[in-house]
Amino acid sequence: MRAVYYETHGDAEVLQIGELDKPACGDEQVLVEVAAAGVNPIDRRLRAGELQEYIQRTFPVTPGFDLSGRIVEVGDAVTGWQVGDEIMGLAFTWSIQHGTYAEFAPVDAGAIAPKPVNASFEQAAGIPLVSLTAWQSLLEFGQLGPGKTVLIQAGAGGVGSVAIPMAKHLGATVYTTASAANTDYVRSLGADVVIDYQKDSYERAILEAEPDGVDMVLEALLGDGTDEAAIRITKSGGAVAYMNNEPPDMPDIGARGIRAEFIHHRADGAMLSELGALYEQGLLPLPQTETLPLSAAVEAHRRSESRRTRGKLVLSIATL
Repeated sequence: MRAVYYETHGDAEVLQIGELDKPACGDEQVLVEVAAAGVNPIDRRLRAGELQEYIQRTFPVTPGFDLSGRIVEVGDAVTGWQVGDEIMGLAFTWSIQHGTYAEFAPVDAGAIAPKPVNASFEQAAGIPLVSLTAWQSLLEFGQLGPGKTVLIQAGAGGVGSVAIPMAKHLGATVYTTASAANTDYVRSLGADVVIDYQKDSYERAILEAEPDGVDMVLEALLGDGTDEAAIRITKSGGAVAYMNNEPPDMPDIGARGIRAEFIHHRADGAMLSELGALYEQGLLPLPQTETLPLSAAVEAHRRSESRRTRGKLVLSIATL
C-alpha cells in the first residue's frame, strides 16, 4: 500500500512516501480504507523524537491518528460495524507503527464513529483528535457551563477553533488569543473577546476584564512563561488544562484550589458519535480544513511547525 513513513527521528525531511505492507486487522479492530488523514502537532512531535517516555515506536513508523474512510475488514470480536460503513476515528495507541497517513489503517472499533452525513471525508478527518481533546477538556475536566468564563489560547489553531464553538455551546463566555489577521475568523466561531497577542498582554487584558480570573484556561501554548501565566489568570477553584506540558511547580495551584492537568486526549467512539451528531445537526460548525495531497506530508509538517495554521490541515489519500 502507498504510505508516508519515517525510519528515524528528525526534521520533516525524514518523511518518505513509498510502498509498505498492508497492516493486519486485529480481533477488536476494523481495517479502514483511508480517504483522508488529519495532521496534528503530535504527529510532528513524535516524528522529531519527542514523548518517547510515553509512546513507543516500531520503525518504519507511519504517522497519523485522525482518519476518515470506509471499513474494508472487521475483526472477529467486533459487533455493530460492517464492511462498507463510512466512519471517522482516532487511531491512537501508546505504541505507534501503523498510522493513518496511508491507504489502509487499523483502528480499535471502540474509537470510531459514523461520519457525519453533512461532512466530506476531508472535513470528517479533521474532527476526531481536536474535538475529543476540546470536549474532554472543557466539559469533563473544566466543567464549563452557563455563566462560566474561559480563555482559549491560540483560537485559530486546530484545538482552539473547535473549542471556541464548543464553549459557546456549553454557555460560557469565551476569551481567546489570535493575531489581527485571524480576529474576524475567531469572532465568527463565537469568541466574545479577542486579544491580539502580538500587540497586547493577554494576562493583563484578562485580569482587567476579570479581576478574580477566569473559570478555566485551555492552554495550548508552550514556553515563554505561559504555563505560569495560566495559573495567575485562573480564579481560585478554577481549572487549567495544559495541552503540551505538565503544570508548573507553583504553590498557588494548591493554595488556591486550582485543578491543573496535562490533558491527554482519550479515544472514545461513543463520545465521538455524540460530537458527530452535534456537527451533523449544525449545533457545532464543521472544522475549517485545508487539504493537501498525501505526497505533501513534508509540507504539512513544516506548516504545523510554523504554528501559523488556521483550522485543520488534512491529507487527502483516496477518493471513495
